[in-house]
Amino acid sequence: MYSHKNQQKSQKRLKATHPDAKVYALKLLSYRSRSKKEVIQKLKEKGFDTQEIDRVVDFLEGAGFIKDAALAESLLRNAVERKYLGRKGIKMLFARRGIEKELTDETLSTLTEDIERESAMRLAEKKLKTLRNFPSGNADIIKQKLWMMLVRRGFSGHVINSVIKSLEKKES
Repeated sequence: MYSHKNQQKSQKRLKATHPDAKVYALKLLSYRSRSKKEVIQKLKEKGFDTQEIDRVVDFLEGAGFIKDAALAESLLRNAVERKYLGRKGIKMLFARRGIEKELTDETLSTLTEDIERESAMRLAEKKLKTLRNFPSGNADIIKQKLWMMLVRRGFSGHVINSVIKSLEKKES
């Protein structure tokens, strides 16, 4: 019986038609914005054939439901303002979300070092509040923890040095 159910599911996938693919893609896009690559991936996982996927993606792009450039701008804004990611962290986020390299580079060209430094500073100040309660209170350990956290978020060494020096000046 178990194999019979799997066989029925496989047959349903083979019988999936263009309207089914379009409905499924629109359902996916109703939850959140997705890149062209994400939509294609999800449709492949669902078992639609390549021709169906191409037709649906062309329709969605033509209708303005898939806009990778707008998605990239939105992801950049969110990454800087809420997730406190540096340039490398944003590149990794874009890669995970299926944003093409050219578009990634174009979008990141709007990210200035000042914006990146400001985001790193906000994150460091936020983390510093919890690190002040750190038992040893050793400045070197706190500095090291801040450094590692900022590296994990994708900030460059230059930006991190700048932030830590600014924090040291504020502390003195």
